[in-house]
Amino acid sequence: MTSVPDKSVFSWQNIGISILGGIAAAAIFAVVARGGFGGLLFAHLAPLPLMIVALGFGVRHGFSAAIVATVILSIWLHPVIGMAYALLVAGPGWFAAYVASGAPRGRRDLVTAHVSSWASLAPATVLATAILLWIIVATISFGSIDEALNPIRARAFILLDAMVREKELSDKINPTELSGSVARAVPAFLAAYGLLIHIANLWIAARLAQASSLLTRPWPDIATDFHLPRAVGGVFLSGLVMTLFSGPSGAMGLVLAMTMGLLLALQGLAVVHIMVRGSRSSALVLSIIYFMLGLLGWPIVPLAALGAADLFFNYRDRKTAAAPAQPQKPAEKSD
Repeated sequence: MTSVPDKSVFSWQNIGISILGGIAAAAIFAVVARGGFGGLLFAHLAPLPLMIVALGFGVRHGFSAAIVATVILSIWLHPVIGMAYALLVAGPGWFAAYVASGAPRGRRDLVTAHVSSWASLAPATVLATAILLWIIVATISFGSIDEALNPIRARAFILLDAMVREKELSDKINPTELSGSVARAVPAFLAAYGLLIHIANLWIAARLAQASSLLTRPWPDIATDFHLPRAVGGVFLSGLVMTLFSGPSGAMGLVLAMTMGLLLALQGLAVVHIMVRGSRSSALVLSIIYFMLGLLGWPIVPLAALGAADLFFNYRDRKTAAAPAQPQKPAEKSD
């Protein structure tokens, strides 16, 4: 992949685009903050305007759009909402687009290989760090992480208790214990689901920029390009060990395990794509896997295990090396 310098050009047109992008991003998040089903749907598109500006017009303009959106939300709604937007949407969204652009610095790119995996790791790092800091601050402020999560636990208890009384759940389930487990899992769920939203929006933004002839980087073969650093496996295992402890350590470990586990599952998917590539049943196999992921969710566990194993055994490289060379046609004899 060739090095492409950042194309941020400070013309009045591009500055206007960055401002409009920031306004659009703020408007989307404002709808989210109002709540309701419509806000829930719009939440999935919150990082998209910033990413489009960053990928299509330059990372500096994307950063400007993120600042504009954060300032608007801080003044219009509340400084706390502005801070939440900066930490959970603008920060990871812009960082993902920055790395996807090659992490340009000066006249060269810092990331020139495995861009797709580094671009996915970027928002994971920001989101996990933000939520880990929240866990630490909340534990110090409230005295314990359980006290900080009490409002979530109360809502979960009301819902679970009603489901048990209406026979929607087994009467063997203890709503008190289960609501506590649900509350403790919420920070990790927000980190992992937020990461999934950012990765999906990054793909959409890049495709839109490519369709508009604004994407300056060549589109990678993600199945072969997605190679996470081995340190991700170490962080994942450390997170799993931390979940064995109670208190903030367990909550922090769950955040690390779920965010890194999602990235490993994506690498596992990349392995599957390469393994079935070229076979007649590849479309059917991949359709079944994606359907089961969307419907059941649990296939993400074996995919994460496959991705973790690929960190050390490089299954895709072995498959490529073992692939038979294409037979050459014999030269035609001339009369």
